[in-house]
Parts: sequence; C-alpha cells; structure tokens
Amino acid sequence: MKWIMGLLLPTLFSIIALILLVAKPKPNSVFGYRTLRSTSDERVWYFANKVWSIAILLISILFCIPAVCLVNSLVEDVLTVVLLDMAAALITMFASIIITQILIRRKFGKPRN
Repeated sequence: MKWIMGLLLPTLFSIIALILLVAKPKPNSVFGYRTLRSTSDERVWYFANKVWSIAILLISILFCIPAVCLVNSLVEDVLTVVLLDMAAALITMFASIIITQILIRRKFGKPRN
C-alpha cells in the first residue's frame, strides 16, 4: 500500500505531461502552462507546454524509482509517505517551471512591456 502512495503524484504528473505532449492544447484559460508570457503568443504557448510537459515527465520518472525502492524499505508511517510524495510534487513543479522559464527566455528573449 505504501508504494502506491509514493507513486500517486508522480504518476498523476506523468499522465498530465503525456496529455500535453500528445493533445497539444490550443491556448486556453483552463489547461496547460499558463503565464502572461505563454498566453501572449501561440509560438511561446506551444513551446512552453512542450518544454514543461517533458520536464515534468522526466522529473516525475526520476522520483518514481526512489519512491518505490526507498519507501518500501525505509518508511513505516503512511503519513510520512504522503508528506514525502507532496515534497516530491513541489520539487517537480518548481523545477519544471524554472526550466521552462529559462528556456522560454533563451528562445524568445526578454518579454516586451
């Protein structure tokens, strides 16, 4: 049961990333990598969603392996597993946002005000 809890959020993030990679949603206000910069231009939107989904997918996969191996052998408390899973989710989100913003700036330059 513990290993399922450890895989819950990385699996959810991976599914969302795969949906973004396959479906390539048009600019909208509901689903995707939505920032002022990405919604201002379709080229930036598609680039940002592609980069963001790949980053989330890779980082989530990196967290799945330790989640299964370490959680089963080291952690006894389910609450600790949930907290570790939430910490991994936050790291995944922050890292993928930082990577995406850096690559947007490299490809499209600084935003014009």
